[in-house]
Amino acid sequence: MPHIAIIGAGITGVTTAYALLERGYSVTVLDRHRYAAMETSFANGGQLSASNAEVWNSAATILKGLRWMLRSDAPLLMNPKPSWHKYSWIGEFVGGITRYRANTIETTKLAIEARKHLFSIAQRENIAFDLERRGILHVYHDKAGFEAGLRVNTLLQQGGLDRRPVTADEIRSIEPALQTACYGGFFTPSDATGDIHKFTRGLAEACIRRGAAFIHEADVDTIARSDDGFRIGWNDVASHDAGLAPRHELQADGIVICAGVASRHSQACSTTASTSIR
Repeated sequence: MPHIAIIGAGITGVTTAYALLERGYSVTVLDRHRYAAMETSFANGGQLSASNAEVWNSAATILKGLRWMLRSDAPLLMNPKPSWHKYSWIGEFVGGITRYRANTIETTKLAIEARKHLFSIAQRENIAFDLERRGILHVYHDKAGFEAGLRVNTLLQQGGLDRRPVTADEIRSIEPALQTACYGGFFTPSDATGDIHKFTRGLAEACIRRGAAFIHEADVDTIARSDDGFRIGWNDVASHDAGLAPRHELQADGIVICAGVASRHSQACSTTASTSIR
């Protein structure tokens, strides 16, 4: 049975561990925190949605990005300082604009299947994560925005998503608390929200029940190839902070890097609500 080491016990690392266990692999997960999902967003109405499957590769995204560069409160900023990696990535991004329609349809199909897969895992492993299956509503304040959304909605429907346009009165009927003036919107009844932190914690426990090993407070600093695969080295976080450095090593046939880069501050600013205002 091949042994796979996973670096990182967030949502990506834990779901990877679960998928590998399902396929018969032996799994060890290493993380620098005390328990899984300590840097995974929590209590923020995380979306289990296929209604946001539109790909970003479009001329409209480029124009928005250029306008945002002049705003101090921009939702997304890019440092224009030149680098080969950055501008080659931009070139690939622009090149994907010609595949916008096909990619949006295929991404919608993938999102629907991914959502279904997550629901089945939660049910199979009896994971309680504040799941709310009441749909997701997208609201538009003007006609131009709504008509742009209508074009996207056509692609989402071609991908198999049950998503319908709604009037301002229907919006208030679906969500009585939303009394602000609006032009119209779109409602996806099959979408849901949940607490991804709780889901990840519950799935980590399911992985342990299935035989996975979790090594916490491990400050991984060495990954090297060996004759038998990979050698991973780390210090205990507490010992490292105290000036001590006892070394630990683990041998694995393969390795998956799922270590995130977001700070707690950036995660706190990336929350999403079940009702999106546009």
